[in-house]
This record gives sequence, C-alpha cells and structure tokens, in this order.
Amino acid sequence: MSNNENVSVMTHLDELRKRLTVIAAVNIGAAMILFNKAGIILDYFLAINPGMQLVYITPSELLGVYIQLAFIMAIIICSPVTGYQIWAFVEKGLYDNEKKYMIISLVFGVMFFLAGVLFCYFMVLPTTLGFFVRIAIEEVESMISVKSYISFINSMLLAFGAVFEMPVVVFLLTKLDILKPTFLKKNKGIFIVLIFVAAAIITPPDVISQIMLGIPMVLLLEFSTKICEFVYKTNKNKIEDETHTQR
Repeated sequence: MSNNENVSVMTHLDELRKRLTVIAAVNIGAAMILFNKAGIILDYFLAINPGMQLVYITPSELLGVYIQLAFIMAIIICSPVTGYQIWAFVEKGLYDNEKKYMIISLVFGVMFFLAGVLFCYFMVLPTTLGFFVRIAIEEVESMISVKSYISFINSMLLAFGAVFEMPVVVFLLTKLDILKPTFLKKNKGIFIVLIFVAAAIITPPDVISQIMLGIPMVLLLEFSTKICEFVYKTNKNKIEDETHTQR
C-alpha cells in the first residue's frame, strides 16, 4: 500500500471517528435531558398491559428501566442527526445514481420501520400479552418484573420495525442490480423456512409471537418479490432505451 493510500485510509478513519463521536455525544446528551420524561413512554407501554401485575425485584431495576427508555427516546429524537452523520460519511464514495437510490431507501426505510413499530404496538402486542394472561393458572401467582416486561416490548417493537425494512432492502439491492426476481422466486420455499426460523430466534420463546412475526414476514416477502419484479423490469427497460438511443 502506497503512502497516499495510507494517508487516505487514515483520513477516512479519522473522519469516521469524529462522526461517531458526534453521534455518541448527541445521543448521550439527549438521553440525560430526556431522563425525566421517560415516564411518558412508560405510560404508553403500560397502557397495553392487559392486567399483568408488574413488580420490580431489585432497588435499581426501575431506575434501569427509566435509563433504557431515556436512551430509546434519545435515539428516536436524534435519528436525523445520526442519519446525517452517517450519510455525510458514506455519500462521498457513492455515484450520483447511487446517492439517489440511497436517499429514497432512507426515506422509505424510516416509513416502513415506523409502520412495523405501529403494527406491533396496536395489533401484535395486545394480542400476545392477552394470550399470556389467558394461559395463566390460578395456582401460580403472576408477578412479572417491569424490566422483563419493558424488555419484551422493546424487543418486539425492534423486531417488527426491522422486519418491515424488507421491501426497502429488496428495492435497493434490485436497483443496484445485485438482486433479481428469479432468485427470490426460485428460493421462495427456503426463504419461508428461514423466515420462521428467524422469527423463532428474534422473538420470545412462545408460538404466538413467532407466528405473528412469521406471517407478516411471509406477506412482506411476497410484496418484496413484486417490488423486485417491477424494479428489475424498469432497469431492463431503461438499459434497452439507452442502447436504442446510442444506436
């Protein structure tokens, strides 16, 4: 590696370090400010509780929950700053058309992530938590720690938000000519099996949560396949038009 390449690598690493420092400082600072408002998010989480008796079993447990929720709020509120810092670092190595696709993916990525979170909050969590309450037995008193309750909700919201990114990822990969619809169609059965395996891994160990994540993932796979077909056809037509113009 030449000296110029060494300098270039060190320059990029130094820029990355600075941008990560800004992201960390902004998020941590916001979390410290928002700590007193963490109870607002906690109230929303408690609103979907179908009647579980929540307790905290260590003196610091409730404090830990408030800190966790403060960081969640900080990450959400500071996401524009985080996104800008990441974009400012990445965009220098992209071509103009790649920048356009990345911006589109970023915008729709936020929309689909929020859609997944809202779907989970209003549809999945009430059903799942209600199921847990219905299978409880009188001989065993239910006292669930608030930490485990909040961790369960956070993991479910994050899982559904991430899963709903599937169409956006497929769009970007197809637009960059990395993914083709024939690949998705040919391996559809394998993907469905992998979907339910993934659902079993990223959700708590209960069948209801796994099914309620697995079914939307299968539907999203079908939707993503349609997107892949449309984008691939659009790319192909564009190439044919450019070839015809050059002739």
